[in-house]
Amino acid sequence: MGRHAPNTAMTSGDVMEDELEPESALDRLSERIEGVEKGQGRHEEKLDGFGTGLHGVRTDLVKLSDEVTGVRAKVAGLEGAITDTRETLDGFLEQYGRDREVSRAQAELSRLTTEWHANFAQRKQTRALARGLVHTLTAHAVEQKVVNTTTVRACSEERLLLEPTYWLAPATMAVAADFRREQDQADSAQSHACALDAAKANLFFSLTCSRLGNEAQAAAWMDLYLQSLDPDELGQDFCVVLDAIASRELGEKARGYTQQAMARWNRGSLRLSADSRIARDTRDGAHLESRLLNLRSRIAENRYAALRTTCGKDWKDLLSGWELATVPGGILTHLKRRFPDGAEGADAPVGDGGHAESALDRLIEQLEPDEADMRDRMRRLERVIEHEGDLEKATAAHRSSLAPDAAPVSFMTLLDQAVFEPDDVPLGEPARHMALRAVWPGLENAAQRFVAASRKRLPPHLTLSVAGWKCTVTTDSRTTVQPGPLVDELATYLERKTQVQSDAVVRRWPRVVAAVVMSVATGALVVPFVDGMSQWMFGLLTAALFGWAICEFWSVPFRKKRVRDQGHRLRHEAVTTLSQALRQREEFFDDWHDAMDQLPSLIRWGAHYRQD
Repeated sequence: MGRHAPNTAMTSGDVMEDELEPESALDRLSERIEGVEKGQGRHEEKLDGFGTGLHGVRTDLVKLSDEVTGVRAKVAGLEGAITDTRETLDGFLEQYGRDREVSRAQAELSRLTTEWHANFAQRKQTRALARGLVHTLTAHAVEQKVVNTTTVRACSEERLLLEPTYWLAPATMAVAADFRREQDQADSAQSHACALDAAKANLFFSLTCSRLGNEAQAAAWMDLYLQSLDPDELGQDFCVVLDAIASRELGEKARGYTQQAMARWNRGSLRLSADSRIARDTRDGAHLESRLLNLRSRIAENRYAALRTTCGKDWKDLLSGWELATVPGGILTHLKRRFPDGAEGADAPVGDGGHAESALDRLIEQLEPDEADMRDRMRRLERVIEHEGDLEKATAAHRSSLAPDAAPVSFMTLLDQAVFEPDDVPLGEPARHMALRAVWPGLENAAQRFVAASRKRLPPHLTLSVAGWKCTVTTDSRTTVQPGPLVDELATYLERKTQVQSDAVVRRWPRVVAAVVMSVATGALVVPFVDGMSQWMFGLLTAALFGWAICEFWSVPFRKKRVRDQGHRLRHEAVTTLSQALRQREEFFDDWHDAMDQLPSLIRWGAHYRQD
């Protein structure tokens, strides 16, 4: 009790101090709260001012966004206006370029037209005079003195004076001189025309003489015309001329001259190649081989299957020889289809003169190279103007307007098309018969070479191999091969082979002993010393080895039976294959010999076309 005495002895002053301390703390806390409230009020005033400012900024941003949207719309409109302006400008430039091309084309066309009239206008009148002079009514009018020969002479001489370099002008003068019976002047005019263009002048005189009924002179001029031609570049007009000649509209003598010229061209004596081998092959018909090979027959893959199998590697040579033998038959079939009238079609009646009339009209109206070149340039310019300066469309239109037969062809191409592809060449039936006559020697030689090559590949005997057994048979289809002895021999061979294989089946003692030893060793040395799953596994292995030994011991009869069954099946298949192969051999070589026998038929069919 003595230890607590100081605590109880407190004065009244101490008690008052203890009461004043909480009050002062509350006052200080109140002051702080008031300060915080004043600060919060000041902050709220600032926040209100900041919110007001932020609202103003938001309003400004909205206005700015509207202004940016407006600017963007104006920029888009400006871009559209620029695009439209660019398109308009491009269109203007394109149209300006086209207009410039049109202006150039019009100016050039005007210049060429002026040049055309200055240089070639007289040729139109010369052609008109030529058409009138070669007409049969003109000759009749001169003979009846309806037309004064002085007028004819004046007109023809005027043409020659106006067109001294145009071959038709002296040609018309020669015709006029014939009307007046002035042979010297006619010969001079003819020489002048031939000096300017020998081929056209000779053809003109030939057709004119034919129209006026003088076939002897027509044939002579035709011979000169044929000699002046280049057989490697024959124009399309030659087809019309050939139709007229083949129809005998120019007489038999002109037809004979043409046949001789075509035979000469075909032999290559007119223009020999620098390579003598090529020239020799051309004369012998080697150029036709690729064409004629396409006419040979083909053997389907499933045909002669047994013979194909038994021949082995020899079948390829046999097949090639068989196909070569079918070429003459293919040629004969093609010719009979293309020339159904045969040799009788070559002796068609004389034509009505339509081909000669057409040939003469085409010759007179034919443009000269300088005219054709200028006319082509004028046509190009007209296309440019027609398509309003579009050069691509103008070029395409000009190309489509060109005649497809403008390019010259070689004589050999013409013969090939006339005989094998008549739809590709504008020749009538009589002209195609003349082409066949020209190509016939080479065609016959090529067919004989094919048959000779086929005969060389035909062996006298053929070896057939079936299941390791071989036999040799003749390829002569006239010799009958009896299949019975060969089939019996094959069956006997396979039976012996099967018996040998069956006798070779014996017990395989090493396997039996090995299986027994392994099973005993496993059962005695392994199984007793293992437990669980291993013991079961090794037990099964021991049983399997023991079963294998039993099977090896008792399986001999079953193996012998399987070998015999396989042998019987093989013998049946082999006998069937051999029987089919022997039957197909007879059919195959019958077809081969029959195909080679088509050569004499082909030669007899074309005897009328053989050159003398």
